[in-house]
Amino acid sequence: MRMLEVLIVGGGVMGAATAYALARRGRRVLLLEQFAIGHARGSSHGLSRQIGCAYPQLYYTRLAKAAYQAWADLEADTGQRLVIKTGALALGAADLRYLRACASNLAAAGVPFESLSAPELRARFPQLAISDQTIGLYQPDGGILPASRCVATFIEQARRYGAAIASGVRVERVMPDGSGARVDASGATYRAQRVIITAGSYTPLLLRSLSLSFPLLITREQSAFFLPRDRRLGNLPVISDFGDDETNPPLICFPDLGEGVKAERLGVGTLVRNPYEPPPLPDPVENDQIARRLNQTLPGYAARLLRAETCRMTHTPDGDFLIDRHPEFGQIVIAIPCIGHGFKLAPLIGEMLADLAIDGSTACDITPFRLNRMLNRQVYT
Repeated sequence: MRMLEVLIVGGGVMGAATAYALARRGRRVLLLEQFAIGHARGSSHGLSRQIGCAYPQLYYTRLAKAAYQAWADLEADTGQRLVIKTGALALGAADLRYLRACASNLAAAGVPFESLSAPELRARFPQLAISDQTIGLYQPDGGILPASRCVATFIEQARRYGAAIASGVRVERVMPDGSGARVDASGATYRAQRVIITAGSYTPLLLRSLSLSFPLLITREQSAFFLPRDRRLGNLPVISDFGDDETNPPLICFPDLGEGVKAERLGVGTLVRNPYEPPPLPDPVENDQIARRLNQTLPGYAARLLRAETCRMTHTPDGDFLIDRHPEFGQIVIAIPCIGHGFKLAPLIGEMLADLAIDGSTACDITPFRLNRMLNRQVYT
């Protein structure tokens, strides 16, 4: 059997972006996806993901800033508009450490933003319920990425540059094989010089054959779409409302792109113990919780629920990404940036993974994402 140059396991946004990055460099690439491209059993489907640079960690702010150029490069290559700049607004009490850290990091990274007081917020966004203690961080270049269309675009461009994409092929194991690797999938065996695992919530099952054991927590998250009561109220930015208490789940609210206002509560997902179990229908109780939370931020704005959808997040113990080569078998690269905010960084992460696979290193600082911090931890119970 002919040895492949690079085999990618997983065709969500990270695998698709990596296939594009490698194929554009002239590398021979095969991507295996166990479901259909664009399926709804992972982390990459749906109408929208947000893009912006407000983070309490400076390294993410810098990566997000660099990702804008990576998206612009993709747009130039395809002739498509993928970054929809609606603005992004982070709200919360003036004494929240999260917002103070975000403001400091935006300034340190040189990202244009405005710090808005409560009176300024009321004047600019009268739809919002604003207390006198509320402040806002407004990034004019923030906005929306059309998630499913972004994945499809990466796949289309990867194919255009010569990558092979195979769907309906389930990978059972990845194992080192001399200086390369062996991949067993759907009754066939593949051999490649390099393997990149971007399998999201299915990653823990693949790590067993690589003698890696560390805890990953998979949750099922839910978004709800609401009909705006009056579309004449004007366009809103992407809103992240952290409220006045850091213990409460923040609300993320997306402007209406023709399918209603999308809203979700972060950090309230339910545990997924087996990723292959059929996903249940959206929970009506959570829809009610989202509606109540949305009404606190945008009172009277939503007329009625239109629909709901779910996706998955794959959490590391410290909440940071995992992007690294296997500690013993450097020909195998592992990426787990599916913690709810990785989508905006996908084209940049694709380049990083391509670097690691081909060169063994990347110019981007991946120190916070190294694998060694994960080993020898206790498993979640």
